[in-house]
Amino acid sequence: MIRIMAQTYTWKELVKEALLARGGEASLQEITKALKTHPHRPQTATWNATVRRVVRQYNIFEPFKSAKGEACYRLVELPTPSALPVGKEDPHGEQQGLLLELGRLCGYETFTNATDKKIRRFRGDSLAKFATVRDTDEMLALPLEKMRTTDVMWMAEDSVGLYPRYAFEVEHSTKVKDGLLRLLKIPERFNTELYVIGPGDEEAELFTRYLRDTPFRQHAKRFHFFRYPDVAAFYQSGFTFNQHRENWQIQSPSNR
Repeated sequence: MIRIMAQTYTWKELVKEALLARGGEASLQEITKALKTHPHRPQTATWNATVRRVVRQYNIFEPFKSAKGEACYRLVELPTPSALPVGKEDPHGEQQGLLLELGRLCGYETFTNATDKKIRRFRGDSLAKFATVRDTDEMLALPLEKMRTTDVMWMAEDSVGLYPRYAFEVEHSTKVKDGLLRLLKIPERFNTELYVIGPGDEEAELFTRYLRDTPFRQHAKRFHFFRYPDVAAFYQSGFTFNQHRENWQIQSPSNR
C-alpha cells in the first residue's frame, strides 16, 4: 500500500486513475509515462515492472492490441452484485460465485482457480467473470504453485503485493478431507483464515472429526466450517447493506 497523508493508494487505483484520465483506455507505454511523474507513485527502482504486473493482474484492465500493434488496456466493469440467484444449475459454482461477489462486497480482491473458471457456472455465466484477479499470469506476486487449486480466495494487499487473507473450499459432496488438504497448501506465513463450505450436517460432522487428527489438529484455530445457508444469509445481508450504501451515495474507500 502507498500511504500519503493518512490515505491509502494501491497500484491498481493509480493505474485506474491513469486510464480514466485518457478516456478509459491507453497503451502500456502511455500508462507508464503518466505514472512516472505521478505524485502518489512510490519512488522504487522497479516501479515500471510493477505497472506491467498490475495491468496483467486485475480483470478490470482488459488487454487489447492497437492498430499499430501496441499493447493496450481498457477499463471494464465487473458484474454488479445482485439478489440471490434462483437457479440451481451448478450448486458448487453457485457457492463459489456467491463467495466471489461477497468478497468484493467486503472490499477484497477475489480469486478462483483456472479450472473452475472454465467449467463452473454462476448466474448463467462462466465463473471467470466474477473474480477480480487473474490466476494465469506468471507475474502475479504470489506462490501460486502452492495454492493454484483453491476454490476461492479473498486477497488483501501490502507493499509486496496481494496475499490471501481468507480462503474457501466448497465441498458439495463429502470430500471434506480433500478440501482441508488443499487449504493447507497455502503457506502458513500469510496467516490466512481457512474455510470449508458444505451443504449440511454430514459435512460438518466430517469436518469436526478430521480436525482432531494430524495434520489438521495443529491448525484447528484457523479452520472454520459453514453451511450453504450460512453463505446465502451472509451474502443477502451484504447485498442489502450495499444497496443502502449506494442509495445514500456512500463511497467505499476501495472505490475512490
